[in-house]
Amino acid sequence: MAEMQTAVDKQKEQQNKFYLSPKEMASYILSGVGDKNWETFSGSNSDFYYRTIVGAEAATLSTASVICTFADTFDNAISGPILDRTRTRWGRVRPYLLLTLPLWLFANMTPWILPAGMSQIVYLGIFAVLYYIGSIANSFYNPAYSALLYNLTPNVNERNRLIAADTYVDLFGVWIPSLFPFFIDFLPESVSRRSIYVGGALFFIALVVIFRTFGFFTLRERVPLASRQEMNQVSVWQSVKMVAKCQPMWILLLKGFFEIGRGISSRVQNDFWLNCFGKVSYSTITSLFTGLPSYFVLPLAPKLTKKMGLKNLASMSYAICGVTYIVMWFIGYNPFGDDHLVLNLIYMTIGLTVAGSFNSVQRYCTTALTGDMYDYVEWKTGIRNEGIMSAAMGYVNLIVNQVSTLLSGGLITVLGVKSKYMGGKLVRQTDPVMLRNIWTLFALLIGVGRTIEAILLQFFKVHGKTREQMMHDLAVSRAAKVLDTGKKDDESQ
Repeated sequence: MAEMQTAVDKQKEQQNKFYLSPKEMASYILSGVGDKNWETFSGSNSDFYYRTIVGAEAATLSTASVICTFADTFDNAISGPILDRTRTRWGRVRPYLLLTLPLWLFANMTPWILPAGMSQIVYLGIFAVLYYIGSIANSFYNPAYSALLYNLTPNVNERNRLIAADTYVDLFGVWIPSLFPFFIDFLPESVSRRSIYVGGALFFIALVVIFRTFGFFTLRERVPLASRQEMNQVSVWQSVKMVAKCQPMWILLLKGFFEIGRGISSRVQNDFWLNCFGKVSYSTITSLFTGLPSYFVLPLAPKLTKKMGLKNLASMSYAICGVTYIVMWFIGYNPFGDDHLVLNLIYMTIGLTVAGSFNSVQRYCTTALTGDMYDYVEWKTGIRNEGIMSAAMGYVNLIVNQVSTLLSGGLITVLGVKSKYMGGKLVRQTDPVMLRNIWTLFALLIGVGRTIEAILLQFFKVHGKTREQMMHDLAVSRAAKVLDTGKKDDESQ
């Protein structure tokens, strides 16, 4: 009994011990730089590029995404159990940073070099195949990289500080793709806009390769895991049932579903700035100001977490964003009239600044809440099932992306949103009905989605005394594992 209490006390101490050196924290932050830049660039430009320059219609892209979603069910179903049961000399999830890279490269590079002018049937087949190949890679990479964060240190406070630091660095990293529209608007007209888009895509793809490789060779897993024998005693079906009973996971899944509004908004971002304001690069000009509050707000996130609680901070940050977008939609994008471009841009900048003031806090909170969710399942079941949980959440996120693609494709088609590309140039359109429709897709849907997310987060129950009891009990259970295995908690796998 005394030995057990000593081990528990030791485990509690280790939960508060700092494991990560500044070098290791920097290594994790850098390992994801490539993907974060690619996600920002691709999210803002790929759909617009496929529709406007390659010539694939919105309905074609949406249909290809739906086909991919159905086909992707199989690899998402098997990726979680495989990840949870992986044990290698390089760790449990770290090898997937490299193993998934060839498929990801092929799926993401090919669409940018497709010839224009093919039939929609051909485009449908090509994009369905490419989307599926990419989804196979993501079915393993995304849950592996997500789980890696929560295995770097058993210290939750240290983990949250790492999340905040990672999110803060993102504020600098994603400025690189935000500058891309200047190349579209201001490079010589002798350079085709297609060539500029392809060059940008290849640059950001190269960043992914470099930083994923760097992450594989520099990161290390520390949190104690169940042995192969213990995992074999719990069947895959039992693990699935355990995960299915996780209320915090379902809250985060429902919250993720309402990211649809954000997904649709991002798909018409270039259409909005080109047609409603005249230049794609205005998005970059406004972003120079809209991102500024995050530099001051985000460093306060760990302190605000201790004061307000993680779920309350998250709920507040989503509510501010949602309400602001809804108010902006009612006001309109040109309240000063079409002849006062500068005043309208100032208004848009102020509105988007308020709406985005807590964007970085949202990312921080969502990542930290996911860590609490993983700990909650370990608390209830004694087994860490990040693989299955991440795969389940990844599949729902995939469905959300496909639904948003399907909805955006349908809405773009029904509402007549179609930007023009002629003679190597992007051409502005001024149909007032279409402009109002673009504004609705750009502002209203994200406002409604963010507001619903704020409400849902109030039901996340890993909070307050429940969370305190969870951390105490985890110290006990992890101490027991150390006694049984004779391993130290800070050993790698």
